[in-house]
Amino acid sequence: MKPILVVEDEAIMRDSLRDWLTESGYQVATVENGEEALETITEQDFGLLILDLRLPGKDGLRVLKEARARRPELRGIIITAYPSLETAVEAMKGGAVDYLAKPVDLNQLEKLIQETLGPVQVEIRPPRVEKAVEAPEEVSLVIDGRKASASQGMTILEAAQSIGIEIPTLCHHDKLAPFGACRLCTVEIVKGQRSRFVASCAYPVEEGLIVKTESPSVVKIRKMLLELMWARAPGVQAIRDYGIKYGISRTKFETAPTWCILCGLCVRYCAEVKKKNAIGFIGRGTDREVMFFPETSLEECRQCGECYSICPTGVLPSNYGLARVPHFD
Repeated sequence: MKPILVVEDEAIMRDSLRDWLTESGYQVATVENGEEALETITEQDFGLLILDLRLPGKDGLRVLKEARARRPELRGIIITAYPSLETAVEAMKGGAVDYLAKPVDLNQLEKLIQETLGPVQVEIRPPRVEKAVEAPEEVSLVIDGRKASASQGMTILEAAQSIGIEIPTLCHHDKLAPFGACRLCTVEIVKGQRSRFVASCAYPVEEGLIVKTESPSVVKIRKMLLELMWARAPGVQAIRDYGIKYGISRTKFETAPTWCILCGLCVRYCAEVKKKNAIGFIGRGTDREVMFFPETSLEECRQCGECYSICPTGVLPSNYGLARVPHFD
C-alpha cells in the first residue's frame, strides 16, 4: 500500500493523526507546510494526502492542485476548522476525496481512507477482522511498577484508571474521541531500550509496555503545562487543584486571561455528540480561540447548552453571551 502524507502545521493535530494512522497499520509521513509537501511527493510516491486547508504560504487547496499536477493519480482529503460551501466545492473540483470539519471524526476519516486505498490495502494489509482474531483479547503491561491487564483497543489512560492510577487530564471525555489537546495526560513509555512521551488518552495499550505516569521528566512537563494554563485561566479550580498536587501556586508566565485553555471539549462535543458544529476553533497559534458560529448557535445553543457543564473553566456560558447572538423569547 502506498503511504499517506499528512500536511498540517499544528503540531498537536499533526502528531495525533500520525500516531493514530500508524497504530492503524498505515505508513505515514508528515510535513508542516505546502512547500515541504510538494518536495516530499516529488521524492516519494504517496497514495493519499491529508491536508489542512489553512497552511503557511500555499493553502491546502493549492498544494493539492499542484501535487496532482505532478502525480495525477494522487488523491487528497481536506480538513479545516473553517468549513464553507465554497471551499468544499473547490476542494472536490481539485480532486479531494472529501472535505472534513475539525475536530475530525476519526471513524469517518478511516472510512474515507479505506475507500481510497482499499484495493491495495486488501492485498497488503490484513483486514481488521483477521487482526482481531489473531490478536490476544488481553494485553499485559506495567504502569508505575504495577502489573495491569487491559483489553485490546484500550488507551493507557483507561488502563491506568482501571487499576486506580489517576493521570491528570482536562480534555478527556468518555463520549468523545481522543484528542490530546491539554497534554496533561502525558506519560513516559518504555519499549526495549527506548523511551518517549505520549498522550495517554490517545495511545493504545501494547503487550509488554512499561508506563511511567509520574517520572521526573513527566512531572516537569506537567508543571510547565499547568503554568501556561494558569496564565490563561487564573483562579480556575481544576487548574488550582492540579497546581496544589504539583506544588504550583503561581505562574512565571505573563497573565493574559481568556479563561479558555483550548481543550476542545465544547467543540468536539458539539461536533461528535450533537452533530451541530455550532462552535469551533478559529485562528492559529497564540491567536487561536473558540467561537460560537451565529448562523447555527442562534437556534441550537440556547436550546441545548450541554457543553456548558463539561467546560473545565466554566467560561462557555459567558462566551456565548459575549458572542452577541440575539435571543428571541
